[in-house]
Amino acid sequence: MAKPNFILPNKPAIKAGSILSYNYTDDLKFAAEPLDFSRNSSATRVNEQGLIEEVGYFGPQLVQNGDFSQEGSELITNGDFATDSGWSKGTGWSISGGSASRTAQSGSTACDQSISLNANKTYKIVYDLTVDAGSFNVRFSGTTNVNGETRTTSGTYTDYLKAATGNNTFRLVGADSAFTGSIDNVSVKEVGQDWTISSEVTIQNNSATFTLAPSGQQASQAISSVIGKKYKIIYEIKSITQGAFDVSIGGNLSASYNNSVGIYTEYLTATTTSGFYVRSRGTTSGSITNVSVIEIIGDKPRIDYSDSSTEPSLLLEPQSTNLIPYSEDFSGYYKGSNTTLTYESNVVAPDGSLGVYRLQMPNLGSSWLSFGFLGNTSRNASIYVKSVNDGVNNQFNINATGISPNTLTATNNWQRFSRDFGSNQNYDVGINNGLDAYTTDVYIFGAQVEALSYATSYIPTSGSTATRLGETATNAGGAGVFNSEEGVLYAEIAALVGPTTGNRHLAISDGTNSNRLYFYYRVGGGFGLASFVGGVLQANVTFGGTITNNSKVACVWKENDYSLWVDGVEVGTDTSASVWSSGTLNTLNFAEPNGTSSPFYSKTKNIKVFNYALTDEELQTLTT
Repeated sequence: MAKPNFILPNKPAIKAGSILSYNYTDDLKFAAEPLDFSRNSSATRVNEQGLIEEVGYFGPQLVQNGDFSQEGSELITNGDFATDSGWSKGTGWSISGGSASRTAQSGSTACDQSISLNANKTYKIVYDLTVDAGSFNVRFSGTTNVNGETRTTSGTYTDYLKAATGNNTFRLVGADSAFTGSIDNVSVKEVGQDWTISSEVTIQNNSATFTLAPSGQQASQAISSVIGKKYKIIYEIKSITQGAFDVSIGGNLSASYNNSVGIYTEYLTATTTSGFYVRSRGTTSGSITNVSVIEIIGDKPRIDYSDSSTEPSLLLEPQSTNLIPYSEDFSGYYKGSNTTLTYESNVVAPDGSLGVYRLQMPNLGSSWLSFGFLGNTSRNASIYVKSVNDGVNNQFNINATGISPNTLTATNNWQRFSRDFGSNQNYDVGINNGLDAYTTDVYIFGAQVEALSYATSYIPTSGSTATRLGETATNAGGAGVFNSEEGVLYAEIAALVGPTTGNRHLAISDGTNSNRLYFYYRVGGGFGLASFVGGVLQANVTFGGTITNNSKVACVWKENDYSLWVDGVEVGTDTSASVWSSGTLNTLNFAEPNGTSSPFYSKTKNIKVFNYALTDEELQTLTT
């Protein structure tokens, strides 16, 4: 009978950031063996709560006041005019009853207060104004005057003024001889601390605003970047009427520039120790906010709960690009004349944030939402969909030009739907109501089109295409971990898709192809077990099977006694194959021994390595 410790709960092949293999020791315990992992880009997973989240090891936030909301201390004394003090009153001005008032005079006169201002810094000015006649404004005075907007009606107003060199006085100005009225609750505070801005840039309304800014105008911070370190930069273009923005850190300028409203992400590797900049590209008028800069300390393997809330998988995927530039903001996409698209800010999205789009397509013709022309090679399209009213008006289809509709049904929970499209067709991929076959009312999120025949994990975009790089997991183990003369490699796994251009290997070796035992997914489908000893093929056992299903697989090696077990059944043997001399095998890779060829892209729930060949009864129990 199999020992109880053979039947372990399904555990992820990763714990505390390290992928694990397992070494069966004499005291019947499994010891963790860390694996080297690399991805070099961000990626998403579905977490234990069923929410999409980004995965990686990141440093602290390096940008201070990234949303431009910070305000300094109050610079005005007696701004509520509770006493007749702190102000120098010009002709016609008086302070009484909790306000400063002016009567009509022969010219412009002011009520002043000396304050400490820093040249080229922006200040937020707030005041209550009552206008009886004429016009009013606020002003910084000194070597050069800096004026706020002229006001002719009563109200509460906010001005943002950038101080010029020599400004040292704040003024309440009767802008013409006709002004009569009163002012109360005056406040002056510096905003945009931590930022250095160019002459055509101001900080206002929680953003850095560029006004007809020539190329190279900037908002910057003196972040000390480290040469060779990689940084993730996020910023939001809040508004833009002309020009574009780009970013730079450590002497590395983003290759792309952005000229429309949206949230943008860049990954840049520092080549110098210079600071961080957001800059205008061409004459630019627009505003940016929500700036973030963090160092990518390391890639983090993904433990994904897409298929189960209790039995996660280590997710290893190839490189892929989301070709849709806006995966969550659908407002700019082309839609049919009988299609209604509305943003609903209180609906929880699949990533836990608030706000998704509602798509309503009546059975009236011209009901569709298109993601655009996407070329003529093989594509997979995917999107998250949720019914607005569970069981009512919840059918739809993911379609492309010239492709027959496929009826899909949304539920009251978010689900990801995908569809593969063949090559040699010009695609106009989108979502519709089945060519007007039914009325549809659904929420949508996370559209993705990629040049693969299957859907990979969600790659968010916010203004341009985005790429998740391929992953490698290599070099687990070491001398003395594996028994070269007999043992079992066990894995609970599912392929992402049947390989078409090369097998997918999970290998134990000496670091070379000459001495290795490996399990593999076969081109065209099915499983395989093979071994090489001294460069000579010894065993090669194959089995059909559906590799995209989750399977429990055991590969057994022993002199003239190799076998392959799949889901409780011995599916193949080789009784005339040699093994290795003691101490030969020392490394486990999710690939061929070189760590890069035939990568084992898969969902892996468990990996174990036993240091002796189990009995048939034990193998049946282990793999059932």
